[in-house]
Amino acid sequence: MKANRTISSYILLVGVMGLSMVGGIVAYQIYSSAIKTQNTAEQTAAIKPLDGVIDQATIDSLKKRVVYSNAEMSLSLGTAVVATPEAAITPTAPISTNSATTQ
Repeated sequence: MKANRTISSYILLVGVMGLSMVGGIVAYQIYSSAIKTQNTAEQTAAIKPLDGVIDQATIDSLKKRVVYSNAEMSLSLGTAVVATPEAAITPTAPISTNSATTQ
């Protein structure tokens, strides 16, 4: 004679299997989102890491630059302004287009 199972044991079996499937799917989603990146190969190559280190050549080039005071700048502007043919050209009136304008 075959033993009859109660309905509650089937419900328990289906519930446990359903919960294990849902748990597996959720665990896989968490795992896949942790290891996948949304950056393309071009973006990854273009991104430069910010390490906060300034190379010595940049510091040396900053030290070699000449710093002008405001007095030196005003003196150089007074003597360095020369009229060039490009600067003497006066702007012309804008060319009208066939677009409708509101008045």
